[in-house]
Amino acid sequence: MGPRVILLYAVAMTDRRSPLRCSFCGKKESHVRKIVAGPAVYICNECVYLCLEMLNQDQVATNTPKAERISALKAEIHHLHGLLRLESRLVTDLRNETERLRAKPKARPIRRS
Repeated sequence: MGPRVILLYAVAMTDRRSPLRCSFCGKKESHVRKIVAGPAVYICNECVYLCLEMLNQDQVATNTPKAERISALKAEIHHLHGLLRLESRLVTDLRNETERLRAKPKARPIRRS
């Protein structure tokens, strides 16, 4: 797979009657630091940052050795199994406590005459 190319065109904005909005998130120009204009599209600095984060995550995922990724997934699965066992114990304990409280005779209020 070849390198990815991202092109951004900065064009002069002429005749702005309405406030610009990011084409991706819809935020107004006044709610972001910068808006970059492209051919019939606008993108704010926040969306550019988000795109860069996504591309960097993709880069890290493809550059990480397969054995390391498998090891990380196994560790995550092991952690999830531990959480499931804990949940199961909590549900059992809660059920037992509920049964114990239901079996306990209820105290009746003393009526005074």
